[in-house]
Order: sequence, then C-alpha cells, then structure tokens
Amino acid sequence: MTAMPPGRRPSTIRDVAALAGVSKSTASRAVLGHGGVSPENLEKVRRAIEQLDFVPNQIARNLTARSSAILGLFLRQTRSPFYASLAGAFEETAGDRGYEVMSLASGDQPDEANYRSLMLLADMRTAGIVVAAPTVDPRTIRQVASRVPLVLVGQMGQPANPGVPFVAPDPREAQALIDHVTGYGHRSIALLAYSPEQSPTQWARIAWMRDELDRAGLLSDLVMINPDDNLAPVVEQLYRTGTTAILCNNDWTALDALAAAAHLGISIPGELSIAGYDGIPPFDHEAVGLTTNRVPVNGMADAAVRLIDDLIHDNHVETGGILLRGELVVGRTTGPAQAR
Repeated sequence: MTAMPPGRRPSTIRDVAALAGVSKSTASRAVLGHGGVSPENLEKVRRAIEQLDFVPNQIARNLTARSSAILGLFLRQTRSPFYASLAGAFEETAGDRGYEVMSLASGDQPDEANYRSLMLLADMRTAGIVVAAPTVDPRTIRQVASRVPLVLVGQMGQPANPGVPFVAPDPREAQALIDHVTGYGHRSIALLAYSPEQSPTQWARIAWMRDELDRAGLLSDLVMINPDDNLAPVVEQLYRTGTTAILCNNDWTALDALAAAAHLGISIPGELSIAGYDGIPPFDHEAVGLTTNRVPVNGMADAAVRLIDDLIHDNHVETGGILLRGELVVGRTTGPAQAR
C-alpha cells in the first residue's frame, strides 16, 4: 500500500461506493464478503478499493454491531515474562469462549495516559475489559467500570472500588517458601522488595512474609530496592551480618542476587540460600535451578475470563475477589543453613 499524502483523509466506504458507482450498502456487502452482490459490481468495488487504498476498518464495524465479541486486555507492560505469560493464557482462554482479545499496555505511563487507553477500549465497545496493571489509579478504574464490565487481574482489588471483582495470587502462599527455608534450618532470613507504589501485588506477599517472619523472630532485614539497583552491596551486607537466606519479591531480583553472590565469591546454597517468586518460564526451568513459588497464571486467566463473561451476560458475580494457590518449585539455590 502506498503512503497516504500529507493532509489526505482516509478513504471511507462512501468514497468506495461513489467511485464504483454503487450504493453504500452494496459496497459494504462486497467489502464484508456478504452475498447479494453481482460479479460486475463486485469487480467495480474491488477496483475502487485498490485505487483508493481503502482498508476495511474492523474496529469501525464493531462500533456499529449490536454486540461485541472482543475483550479488552490492559497490561502493565509487555516485556515482562509475567505479563507476557498472562496475556498468552488470557488470549487462549478467551478464544475458547468465542472472544477475540484487543491488548494495550500502560508501560507505567502517567495515569492520564492509562485513562485515555482504557477509555479508548471502552469507546471501541469491547464487551468487557480486564485490567492487569495494578498501578492504575482507582478513580480511573471506577470511571471505566461504570461504562463497561471490568475485572482486575493480578492485584488484591482496590479498597476504593469494592464492587469491582478481582483475581489474584493468594499472598499467603508465600508460607510455602518460609516453610521451605526454615525446614533447612534457616533462622536469619532477609526479604528484598520493591516499594508498594512500584508493585502493589508483590508488596502484598512481601508484607505477609514480613509479618510472619517477624512474628517468628526470623526476620533479619527487609531491604527496599529498585529494579535497576546493583545488589552486590546489599547481598554483601546481609551476608556479613549473619543472614543465611534471602527471599526475593520476584525471580528477576533473585537472579540479580545470585549474580551478586557469585561476584562476591559467596557459594550458593552452601553459604547463602536465595529464592525468587513468580515461577514464570524460563525462570522455572530445571537448567536455571531457581527455587521459587510459581504463580498460577493459567488459573488467573481462566478465572478472569469466567468473571468477565458472567458480568457481560448479567450473571450473578460475588463481590470481592478470587485468590488462587501457587506451587513451590524447589531448585538448587536453597539448601541447609550453615553456622557462620
């Protein structure tokens, strides 16, 4: 297709009909592949489409449809293995129920941009919207949910929007990691975490682990970090002050901590045990050998599709959320504590 000259507006179906010398309804039937168009008129429409560089607009057709079979999926980002896995699972599950999926990503832009993106999905008359971006402002969620069925995924709901259903991994599943390292004899356990503003979902499980470890007298430190931090000074300080196990907010952080330990000459798991969280491929691969807790991505996608489908069809949906259980993955990065 040739580039559109500056200032030229896109061609419409009316332009196609006028150039072909047929009615707008005939042109529309020809473009959509419907019957009732003579071979002569079909050829005229085809020539007009080619001459005008006309592209049928699926979105525009959806706007005039009585109902939509499209679900909107709003992700926090697309480069993260977690969100990429969630998007793939959601598209597959939605497809099994007859839905197409239209995805947009926040990319951690200001909430004004999130508002515009979500309103764009709503204006396209999607049947429902699933938001997998926990940093979206509750006011934006409330405004969008007033226009179209909406479900939150990957977060523990929003106190300001108790009527918006959500699907999230159960933060209490972090107990499996605590039991795992304490079973190896670790009594000085540190946590690495992003701030609640950076990752509300990860903070929910970190806060739960903090409280449990503190109650048991096992918490050596809670260190707040940023995604791009050099963890070598953090790991060295924790090791020198007697920490024998580090539980991380996600698998990326665990890999960074492992790299820092290697740089410092600290043996894993001989001198220090390190575990991650999420268990998303490829981090859960046996070749990596990372001890982690696998978040039930497929279960989250399935529950989200069922919830949004029920909302679309006005079926009864319980207020509150659905919390799903994960699975402990034991690798080579954790082992028995050694006295130092």
